[in-house]
Amino acid sequence: MKMKSYAGVIIGAGLTLGMTVAAHAISGPSWVRLDGGPLGPIEVSGGLDGYFYGQDGTATNPHASIAGSKSIGAEIDDFMIQMRKPTGLIQFTIQAAEYTNINLGTNRPKEISSDAYTTGPIRAAYITLAPSKAFSLSVGQVDSVEGYESAFAWNNPVALRTVIAAVENSESRGVSATYTHRNLSGTLVISDGYDTGVFNYLQFLLTDTIDANNSLNLFGGIALGVTGPNAFAYGSGGQSAGGANGVGGQGQLAAVNSNMLGAWYTWTHGGLSITPEVQYQYTGAIHRYAGVTSGGMSDDIPKQTSNFATAVFGDYQLPKSPFSVGSWIEYATSHGSAAQDAWFAAPNAQLAGITVAPTWQHKNLYTRLNMGYVHLLDRGTPPAGYGNNGQGTNQVVATLEFGLVF
Repeated sequence: MKMKSYAGVIIGAGLTLGMTVAAHAISGPSWVRLDGGPLGPIEVSGGLDGYFYGQDGTATNPHASIAGSKSIGAEIDDFMIQMRKPTGLIQFTIQAAEYTNINLGTNRPKEISSDAYTTGPIRAAYITLAPSKAFSLSVGQVDSVEGYESAFAWNNPVALRTVIAAVENSESRGVSATYTHRNLSGTLVISDGYDTGVFNYLQFLLTDTIDANNSLNLFGGIALGVTGPNAFAYGSGGQSAGGANGVGGQGQLAAVNSNMLGAWYTWTHGGLSITPEVQYQYTGAIHRYAGVTSGGMSDDIPKQTSNFATAVFGDYQLPKSPFSVGSWIEYATSHGSAAQDAWFAAPNAQLAGITVAPTWQHKNLYTRLNMGYVHLLDRGTPPAGYGNNGQGTNQVVATLEFGLVF
């Protein structure tokens, strides 16, 4: 879901900070400069990505298994076209895109949908005031600064994503400010976190680019107020959680009212990049909606609920070769006592997962084989799982991905 760049966060001035030292499994979209006439230089870029998939653990009843009912198929993963004016005092960025992600262990392959967000296909649209190279201020539909992984497959070492990313913010409407001093930078975003239309969420990202081979990023989110179930419009639950065409917060009330703290560190050497990430998220008790139900679920959160996850990502680019390999390993656990506590899989679930993705790229074209295995260490309460009876604890997923970036 997240639109954030795998290389870091796109600040208002249109520059990429954060993971500037990362080695990429795929060289993603690159800006092409055009003559914008009276506007000055204009830059455009874009991409398209799709995949064939196979998975086990499906069920005849699509609601019985986390994997759903389709064991094989094909889907469009994401497409994107964007334009920006990156110079001058007044700048702008606009991006049209659709995407859907397989977060291993928590969701299934599905079609992209234009009604998962209140802004339709517009994922970013903001004007930036950049009085200096050190400071910029952006207003509009701005990018998230939470977490390492991106919504776009080509920005990640593996197209299959972790459950860390599944509970993070994506784009939201608000104000974003970035300040840079030498190797340090910081970004604050005040917005309607999770695209709710309720402007009460603060995000932050602090980046220390230590040297050419090491960087540290500290990020987080703070709920400044309480967002109710009728405000839900955002994306991870898609139409099942109301979507942009309705309300209802199946499993989402805890997420949109959560507080988050996380960090990732990247070390690179030649073609090798290793990134450990850790994230903790929690929501306090919310009783004011105890008499309300969304999607058949009570909206009461009787006591604090939390989610902890950690992962290690790796990329290796073979020297003088079009081939590379991406991978990650992950562990996650959640704690709670209500239906709204389903951070992933089910309330109180616990999992471990591993992926590997050999990749070939020639200029603008690439193909990648993504293979993942997940094991539910605890199926949660009430339990969720795989297979016709929903009691399976193991799943294997593979996707053969094809993409074009420019």
